[in-house]
Amino acid sequence: MITHRRIAVSLSALSLAVLGALGVPGTAQAVTAAPSGATANYCSEGWSQNHPTIGWGSAGNAVRHAQCKLGKWGRHVAIDGVFGRETYNATVSLQRECGIPVDGVIGPQTWRCID
Repeated sequence: MITHRRIAVSLSALSLAVLGALGVPGTAQAVTAAPSGATANYCSEGWSQNHPTIGWGSAGNAVRHAQCKLGKWGRHVAIDGVFGRETYNATVSLQRECGIPVDGVIGPQTWRCID
């Protein structure tokens, strides 16, 4: 009985995934892309005067802004607003390239380099 239920659930999930991937009306899409303009807003130049110091564990729009700027420097990280391993590694790489102290924190010197 349990095996039949697992098979039925697995087949249902597979059917929905296939139908969703094909774009069949009435099926939910698992992932939707962000509008193209959404990313651009985080890269706006309006932040240049008051950048906060951010580092591992920081979250929010300042992190999104930094992630976007890191992408413009060739460090392509997810613009998710969370300063985790990916953002930290990109920050360290950028700090090395800029010849500034490497600490993985985006403070005044790193902001000057990144902007």
